[in-house]
Amino acid sequence: MSFISPFYESVKKVIINEQLIKKDDKVVVAVSGGADSLSLLILLNRLRSEPGFSFNIHVAHLNHGLRGESAARDAQFVRLTAKRFGLPCTVGRVKAGEYKKRWGLSPEDAARRLRYRFLQQVALKIRADSIAVGHNRDDQVETVLLNILRGTGPDGLTGMKLRRDMKKSGVILIRPLLNFSRREIENFCRESGFNPRLDETNLDPRYLRNKIRKDVIPYLEKNVNPKLKEGLLRLSRLLTLDKDFWDHFVEDRFKTVVLEEKPGCLLLDRRLFAREHEALQGRMLRLAVSRLLESVPRGVDYRRIRAALDLVNKNKPRGAVFFPGGMALIRDYEKVILQTDFSGENCHLERFFPVLLPVPGEVSIGAQSIVLRARLSRPGNLAWPPDEKKEAYLDFDRVVELSSGKGPLAAEEKDIALQVRTRMPGDRFYPLGAPGKKKLKDYFIDRKISWKERDAIPLVVAGDEIIWVAGRQISHLCRITGETKKILILSLESR
Repeated sequence: MSFISPFYESVKKVIINEQLIKKDDKVVVAVSGGADSLSLLILLNRLRSEPGFSFNIHVAHLNHGLRGESAARDAQFVRLTAKRFGLPCTVGRVKAGEYKKRWGLSPEDAARRLRYRFLQQVALKIRADSIAVGHNRDDQVETVLLNILRGTGPDGLTGMKLRRDMKKSGVILIRPLLNFSRREIENFCRESGFNPRLDETNLDPRYLRNKIRKDVIPYLEKNVNPKLKEGLLRLSRLLTLDKDFWDHFVEDRFKTVVLEEKPGCLLLDRRLFAREHEALQGRMLRLAVSRLLESVPRGVDYRRIRAALDLVNKNKPRGAVFFPGGMALIRDYEKVILQTDFSGENCHLERFFPVLLPVPGEVSIGAQSIVLRARLSRPGNLAWPPDEKKEAYLDFDRVVELSSGKGPLAAEEKDIALQVRTRMPGDRFYPLGAPGKKKLKDYFIDRKISWKERDAIPLVVAGDEIIWVAGRQISHLCRITGETKKILILSLESR
């Protein structure tokens, strides 16, 4: 077919009006082999030869290591397609399954993180100006509905944008097909003479997005609102306008509470911050996170923001809340410190940010060159008693039960990872032999541990339970009993 089609002209108009691609740009095009990304490649390859464009394309494909031979055939299909167009192509491979387990993520989130990391690496390597992905209007609807079901805030209902700065790599993420339906794109791909690859995981009902696409949306369209998609898109556009206003307003208000800003550190005036409306405080806090981490990780959720605002606003003169991405919010009387750099002149608190300890495995923690190791053993192979300052013996099956609760680190077939962090407001601990749980603060007071020393003590956490105050005491919940079959040994060593 001729590429001069109504669909092609419509996409071209979006690219021109939104200035998604400029002359002489280098564009990394993410191609999975499916209809969306393949159509995007066909369109951009045609467009680059038109007068006034003349940009360069580099094809990128990532094998997530989840689908065996099927994924390998996808990669080969993308290679051959790029060769057919005379385009350079980079194919990467990762182990998304291992990454998912290591960081306690869903399969979709693990794959998404690895995919964008790979695309940014390719973009940096070839000095690209932008990364083009094939998200469409149906993807937008699914994202908005998915965020509603997850209980997102208003910003989460704005959905995806046609263009977004990827500050970490300095390139622009563009979505030229975002205003077009999946059916339009699939028709274009078929009429162009291409047979896209089919990712069978897109049909797997175990994935939430697939349930939304295959079951929830059709049900709501049939039984609730036949124009559901149009309504959700309208909601997204309206909230995008609101967000644009709020972003400018929050930026102006945020400047009034900043006392000092350095790389890796923000110092805020607590009194001025506390005077703002709580809705504005939450947005200001997310802005601070974005400045330090270059984006707001998904783990910065309502619970984490709520804990941080409680610390800032309530009668708690000192304390800290830790965020994903290695950031801490610290209250020190009338100062609020947000930092990612815990060394040198920016150091306001002698503590380390949370890390994951695989079982078995090891991690280095803090700036003290301390190594925390985890290994498994049978009861008969141990030397008793353990050196409490260096080792802890725990019932492994009990640790697994705690890890598989409602905490952030769910156990999968006893393949677990533990969190290692320092204390947080509200922490409670069940010391070995005690009648029950007590505030960790009270435990430290009873042991006459100084305030400064408390902030440097590693805590090993399974699910929501502190199972070892490292070098001090294990939890009564994980004690060794006559029923213990396998023992988890935790040890502290200096490197």
